[in-house]
Amino acid sequence: MKQLSQQVHKFFDVREGELSISLWMFFYIFLVICALLIVKPTVNALFLSELGADALAEAFIITAVVAVILSYIYNKSLERYALRHVIRTTLYTFSGIFVIMGGLVALGLVSGLVAYLFYIFVGMFALLATSQFWVLANVVFNVREAKRLFGLIGSGGILGGIVGGYLTSLLAQSLGNSVLIVMAGIMIASCVFIFKKIWKDRVQNLSKYKRKERATVSTESSINLIFKSRHLSFLAATIGLGVLVAKLIDYQFSNIASTQIPDAKDLAAFFGFWFSTFNIVSLGIQLFVTRHILERTDIGISLVVLPLGVIACCLLLLVFPELWIVIILKGLDGSLKQSLHKSSVELLALPIPSDVKNKTKTFIDVVVDSLATGLAGLFLIFIIRGLQLPSETITALIIFLVVAWVYIVYRVRDTYLGTFRESIMSREALDKRKRSTAQIRKNMRLIFETGSDQDILNMLERVPEVAHSSLVDPVRALLMHDNLKIKAKAVEHIEFLTNRPIPEIQDLLKYRDNDLIIAVMDYLISQDRIAYHFYENYLNDEDDFTATAALLALARNAKDNPKLAEKYNLELRVNIYIDELESSDSDLRIPEIIRLIETLGFVKDSRYHGIIERYLNHQNPLLKTAAINAAGTLALDRFLPILFRELDDFSFRESVTTAIAKYGNHIIPRLERKYLDQNESIQVKLLIPEIVASIKTERSFRTLVRMCLNGNFKARTRSSQLLYEWRESGCPYKIRSRILRTAVNKEVNLHKLLLNNYFSLKIIERSALNPNKVISLPEKTARTHLINQIKAAMDEGLKRIFHLLSLFYEPEDVFIAYRGLVSNRRESKLNALEYLDGLLGRNLKGLLFPIIESGIINADLDSDAYHSKVDLMNEETCFKTLADIGDQSINLKLLDLIEFVEKDYSITVLRAFRSSGNEAIAVRAMELLDERRPDSKTA
Repeated sequence: MKQLSQQVHKFFDVREGELSISLWMFFYIFLVICALLIVKPTVNALFLSELGADALAEAFIITAVVAVILSYIYNKSLERYALRHVIRTTLYTFSGIFVIMGGLVALGLVSGLVAYLFYIFVGMFALLATSQFWVLANVVFNVREAKRLFGLIGSGGILGGIVGGYLTSLLAQSLGNSVLIVMAGIMIASCVFIFKKIWKDRVQNLSKYKRKERATVSTESSINLIFKSRHLSFLAATIGLGVLVAKLIDYQFSNIASTQIPDAKDLAAFFGFWFSTFNIVSLGIQLFVTRHILERTDIGISLVVLPLGVIACCLLLLVFPELWIVIILKGLDGSLKQSLHKSSVELLALPIPSDVKNKTKTFIDVVVDSLATGLAGLFLIFIIRGLQLPSETITALIIFLVVAWVYIVYRVRDTYLGTFRESIMSREALDKRKRSTAQIRKNMRLIFETGSDQDILNMLERVPEVAHSSLVDPVRALLMHDNLKIKAKAVEHIEFLTNRPIPEIQDLLKYRDNDLIIAVMDYLISQDRIAYHFYENYLNDEDDFTATAALLALARNAKDNPKLAEKYNLELRVNIYIDELESSDSDLRIPEIIRLIETLGFVKDSRYHGIIERYLNHQNPLLKTAAINAAGTLALDRFLPILFRELDDFSFRESVTTAIAKYGNHIIPRLERKYLDQNESIQVKLLIPEIVASIKTERSFRTLVRMCLNGNFKARTRSSQLLYEWRESGCPYKIRSRILRTAVNKEVNLHKLLLNNYFSLKIIERSALNPNKVISLPEKTARTHLINQIKAAMDEGLKRIFHLLSLFYEPEDVFIAYRGLVSNRRESKLNALEYLDGLLGRNLKGLLFPIIESGIINADLDSDAYHSKVDLMNEETCFKTLADIGDQSINLKLLDLIEFVEKDYSITVLRAFRSSGNEAIAVRAMELLDERRPDSKTA
């Protein structure tokens, strides 16, 4: 028995604690469908013997009307009573009705009206009982469990159909119809006890909050809920079109079969053989195919298999109206409808909020199914009886309806993924809505009028991206603001809004503020209509504060405009100021010298390069910063050694990184070599990706991708973060799918290795901390620090993987999925997995899902839970593999632990570190070797 259980676990991917509940659900749906297949043929036979086949169309329509009424009563019951009470009452009610029906048949009290009632009761049971079962399945299982287990559970219904059909044909003659109907009633009554067991074991054990969340029912009407939700609307359309097509196929199958097989007994045998065969095929698909397709493909693919097969058969049927083709057509519908397609449709309901789902699921199953059945009856009455059109017309109608069905399938696939996305955003309080530019401009105007100084400055930075004439007056009003920084920013950005001169800008020169006067001068010289003498007056101003600002603005604008430089005689003016600067009695103040140095960066004359280089080594930080800016503007190789040296100085990092970035593409190879240099400090390595990213070229993009996969973990994570931000801001470059798979595969393999080390060291730590063993506090701390560093490395690895994904997919989609996966909420994680399932290609899913599901985002859980999912190693193997990873942060923590580990393999690791290309690692290893073995220097 134990071996059989293991085989079931393995074959159906049933995991620990899932087998019992799966079997109870299996038997529940088995009994429901078995009872249905016992009572349905019996009642159908009674109906046809009393009223004939012509009454079926009317029965379809009456059933639809009754379904609407019943659904209204059912929804009101859900609003008033708990879900479990409604399900239990429904089972008891139908059980009682079938027992009464059996008694009426036994007494021979079946008339035309009673036959209609029997037919309607069976139809309502078929819809309501099965729908309630799948509502319960949605309460019991989450989406990941459902994808694995719905195949096994759904096979119970198919098996019930086979058993029920055979029981009916074997026992009908010997026991009679009345006994069979009573048997069906007893089966339904037994479902109540199974339901109670399922509810107690699976739902009642949930926390009070979870139980309430899953079993609650919305008070809003089902119709309103469906129309308010695009996903529910498309789900209803998918089910309705499927039912409508199935009814028309059933008519075609019956019509062509009865035409070609006129004998009633032969026709009954034909139907019996093929219906049984379809059920057996359906069972095979459900057991051996459904789970694999649901787990490995997009839900849209699993939903579209049936309609595409129907279209192909219908096209053949139009050309060759043969019996064998209609058998294949009915076979496709009969076998796939109750297996793969049924499980796929039930999955569509999983991401819907529980209160909405519990209210609308049964409504859709009952009312939509019945309305589609009624519509099929109207089509048959109108086309066949009314217009007396040939049966080929039905085939053409089926093709038309299936085309609409395929379209709806792809729409519901999108809304299915969108529902997971919305659920993640709601649970994680994410607001990634893209606001219209009109709304952004409205917000900007409001902030310009009432916002804080910092908010106004932030909004002014966004003016170029949303430039619009409606912002001219609000920005112009800011020229009168009390804050000089706001005045300067307003001057700087107003040119993006209008070409008309703004006279009051000139009046701002009265403020002796460096940023403001430069912004004003830049604005003035950029005006095409400005008179030569007007600007020359500023260049010749006796106040050097004004004159040097005008000179800097002139140099900026004349950099690529020789005519402008010649017009104002730029070179001569620069020479005059340089002579004054070099003279011993110069009265230039620091702000004027700063502007003069920055001006030299825009003048292409090698005579001034020495001056810039001299100020690059100046003691005054303001003058040194100006020289750095000038060096970056000139982008000459002679300045690079000094600029690289200054990267280590925190006070100049921002200006230095900006200056180096101005060198453009030709500096990128040198930066990449510096990034890969093992002796370079981590601080500098973290800056290099930022410099490369700010260059904003395709070459810098490709370089950053390579940096994501090489070097220190933190630097790699920073590179990937910069790429993500770049892509999010509208970067036009994308990574090739082949490169993406290679990159993700490398990260996945690294994650597996880190995960193995993490749990191995956790278990080793637990054994090392045994009360019978003596362990020092420093050793305990060192072990904890190493384990925490590995955990941090895994977290960074997960970030890098998702940043890489954003280089191919939409960054916003990737961001939402990532936030769901790292959430503390289990529902968010499951929704994120399902969202990724629809977002990613098959190859990427195959790489990522095993590590995500095996604990990549739950590495802090109990180690025992992952024994079967990771490769545990001894301490020696852990040390060697961690050393080979080559991450400085991990290796330093490893060295801290090795200090307390008196083992031969620790000496081996230290010797390997001694020859490391990383100076910090090598020095630390040498120190530990010297402490342990004084003669190791000569070893």
